[in-house]
Amino acid sequence: MFNKDQLPENFRREFIREVIFPLVTVLLIIWCAASFSLLWSTKHTNSEAIVQQENIIKSSFSQSMAEHLRQLHSLTNWSPLADQLNVPSPDLVWLDNNVGSWLYEMFGHQEIFILDPQNQMLVNWQNGQRDDRQRWESVKQPLAPWLAHQTQIHDERRQDLVDYTLIDGRTALLAVSDINHEGYESGFRIVSLKYLDDGFLNTLAHRSQISHLRYLGSNPPTASDARFRLDSQLGIPTGYFAWQPVQPGTQMLTLLGPLVVTVLLVTTLVCIVMMYRLWRLRLRLAQSMLRLGASEAQAQHLAFHDVLTGLPNRALIDERLTQALARTTRLRGQAALLLLDLDRFKNINDTYGHHAGDDLIIEVSHRLTTLLREADTVGRIGGDEFVIVIEEIQSTDQINALCQGIIDALAEPYTLLGSEAWIGVSIGVAIAPQDGQDRQELMRKADIALYEAKNEGRGQYRRFARAMDESVQTRQQIAADLRHALHHQEGLEVWYQPLMDIDGEKILGFEALLRWQHAQRGFIAPSEFIPIAEETGLILQIGEWVLREACRVSLRWPELTIAINVSPLQFRTAGFVQRFKDIVEAEGANPRCLELEITEGVLIEDEREARAIIIALREAGFRIALDDFGTGYSSLNYLSNFPVDKIKIDRSFTQSLGVAENSTAIVESVVRLGHAMGLTVTAEGVETDGQMSALAEAGCNQLQGYLFSQGCRPIRSL
Repeated sequence: MFNKDQLPENFRREFIREVIFPLVTVLLIIWCAASFSLLWSTKHTNSEAIVQQENIIKSSFSQSMAEHLRQLHSLTNWSPLADQLNVPSPDLVWLDNNVGSWLYEMFGHQEIFILDPQNQMLVNWQNGQRDDRQRWESVKQPLAPWLAHQTQIHDERRQDLVDYTLIDGRTALLAVSDINHEGYESGFRIVSLKYLDDGFLNTLAHRSQISHLRYLGSNPPTASDARFRLDSQLGIPTGYFAWQPVQPGTQMLTLLGPLVVTVLLVTTLVCIVMMYRLWRLRLRLAQSMLRLGASEAQAQHLAFHDVLTGLPNRALIDERLTQALARTTRLRGQAALLLLDLDRFKNINDTYGHHAGDDLIIEVSHRLTTLLREADTVGRIGGDEFVIVIEEIQSTDQINALCQGIIDALAEPYTLLGSEAWIGVSIGVAIAPQDGQDRQELMRKADIALYEAKNEGRGQYRRFARAMDESVQTRQQIAADLRHALHHQEGLEVWYQPLMDIDGEKILGFEALLRWQHAQRGFIAPSEFIPIAEETGLILQIGEWVLREACRVSLRWPELTIAINVSPLQFRTAGFVQRFKDIVEAEGANPRCLELEITEGVLIEDEREARAIIIALREAGFRIALDDFGTGYSSLNYLSNFPVDKIKIDRSFTQSLGVAENSTAIVESVVRLGHAMGLTVTAEGVETDGQMSALAEAGCNQLQGYLFSQGCRPIRSL
């Protein structure tokens, strides 16, 4: 409907307030932010570039120091020089040719002084020409701190010194080195000076790719120059050096500035065009509001109903459940909440595709609807989960009959893509007010009951009981205790059960078994805490810890094989193969001494991926054993498709020897099949001599059970 705020005479004021003013504000913010960012980036980039160039120059100065000292070492380590100086009257012409002229012409050393053991100047050169002793008197005082420092820096033997100094107002590169004779100090020293004149700085600038490097002394640089002070290692300043810095930020500003301005102008133009279009569109808003009003009912329906089935969604179910609980409290009646989860629905999606899965969900919703009264509510809360709210319950038998009817109805075959398919359903039931009068509490308890139904085999219903809540809390506490035990290494131990030869006399290997001695609960069986570890994801950390322990044990008995169980969750984790390889490599173990036991459960979901993982493990050196062989309906198929090294006959077959009919024939068939495929066959659960004899006659390769080890012993006690 129209109102006065939508009339044309009010439109201009409203448009300026709601559109133009905010848009202009946004444009101003964008302009200011872009300008600031560009200018800041320019300044920051220039500053970083100057710092980098300064570091390059300093590095070049340091490199020049090292080169200067290395050039001096070419003489100080030359034995003929020491021999010449040790004679009463050194040959000065020889020294001119081999010291003064050579260092100047070859390396540009401008002033060179040779000092005797008494620190008296013996001979000196300037620019390759021998000079008188008065030059030494003029430089001795400025060089005194370095000569004294070079003498004191080591108690037993002086060390060579190279540094920058200031002589007669000029910065010079100074090097002082002892003249060695056959590896020992002769007592003579060479002092060399190279002044940082234009030639030196030009060479340094060319090497460092620095523009216009020059010595300033104490003079200030120009506005466009950068400078730094060169200090000696003794902390004495030698003067300032300036250079023309490269400014990439300014270059970036020159390049990007016009582009940014152009983008901002285009953005502003686009905003102006948008404002004009909004002006025109707003005039037709009244007609759009009429169309919106017509679709409001549909939007309301979509907000509270599942798009695929048309059933109420979680929001509407919550509302109706709240209302039902309020009526139950007011009328002192009963209401039931049923949570349904389809069994094996993922297999339908994987086999027939998601479109077929959607068709099945729709058919399930139709079947559920036909089983309920008009006053009841059935909804879909996501995926393959449904919820039913039942009011005005006369007795619990009514709910039991309904649950069984739902199970039977959904167990009927479905036609998908011309083929018949079957699924099941698990149901959790909570009844108000016995199980609670709060919506969230009732949902929680129904979910607990659903978990129990699925955990006990699926295809059934369970009504919430207090023991279930206690069981959930117990499981949560066990999970917390298990996490604590794993983190603090308390109570968890890896025990090892021996794998025996067929005579039961020789140990061929061990199987690593996890045991938990709880501080309060005592011994907790693996069958109790391993499923909890699977649910919480702790099995990943536990599995890696067991693998590390097994690796360490394998190092003690490299001739034996250590078997480790791999959980389905570990097997399906991304990077599983690489993680196992890294652990074995880190522990320094040989993967050929390790045997990974996998069950049929890891092969069911994605056979192609499972095959690729097994091949990668075998290529890494691990042996693969198929555990609990014979318990799965497709175990024979797995033997032909998956490259394993061993099959382990499940303990149920071993225990049935001499008890169940045809048990011996079954075991013999499995053994012959394994041998025909080149596999090692191990029998688990051997407890009697009769079982061992029967398995020996059947041809088993290895035996394992309490007959050989009454209780798994920690490896430290083996």
